[in-house]
Amino acid sequence: MDDSTDVVRGEGGKTTGGGAVEVAWSEVPPPPDPGPIGRLVGVFIRPRATFESMRERPRFLIAFIILLVVQTTIAFVLFHSGIVAEQTVAKMEAQGKDPRAIEQVQSFFEGTGGLIITVLTAPVATAIGLVSGAAILFFMANLMMGARLRFAHYLSAVAFAGIVQLVDQLVRVGLILANRSFDVRLGLGMLFGDSTGFGVRALDTLTDPLFLWGNAIGALAVGTYSKRGFGFGVLATLPGVILAVILSANR
Repeated sequence: MDDSTDVVRGEGGKTTGGGAVEVAWSEVPPPPDPGPIGRLVGVFIRPRATFESMRERPRFLIAFIILLVVQTTIAFVLFHSGIVAEQTVAKMEAQGKDPRAIEQVQSFFEGTGGLIITVLTAPVATAIGLVSGAAILFFMANLMMGARLRFAHYLSAVAFAGIVQLVDQLVRVGLILANRSFDVRLGLGMLFGDSTGFGVRALDTLTDPLFLWGNAIGALAVGTYSKRGFGFGVLATLPGVILAVILSANR
């Protein structure tokens, strides 16, 4: 038998050793679909394999629904705790707002209308954020960087990155309720004491390990789906990360 029959061809047609059994990268079968629960768990412990299993058929619906439910629950808990009303009134008083306007705001938060509006706003804002994030990824990766993915791939990347970022958000909610303050810092912002300027908040977000973890998962998803690698995913997600930091620092 000829020894040349041992060659296997890797990605981009490069020879990786031996011969006639030539397997292109695109022909390597993806890992088996782990199922809905397996995907949700896998994005934390085996994210690359999880995204590889969804490369041909990206999934996002269950992750999307979980995010809507959790965000709505968080909005309800924060509103019911009174922290939203407390912080809003305190901010208005610090700005020297008219007492009658402050009284109207207090009445709004004490009524059922305030609860309904606050809670209903959460899932709507979440859905808009997810679709907008996927649109930014589509623009960067497909239109600017030449990837050939469907919009569903980007929805999947954003949704599963959001699942991981729930860890960051739930930690923040716990600290908000414990400290009765929205000034929660998980990054280097904690080194600046009472300073609360834009730069401090932006630095804190940029150095928050849980925030970075979630965005790294999004970058890994884009890189895996496009077969371009993690660096490609980082470049594609960078504008969205910058936008998230700006919005967080402007709160």
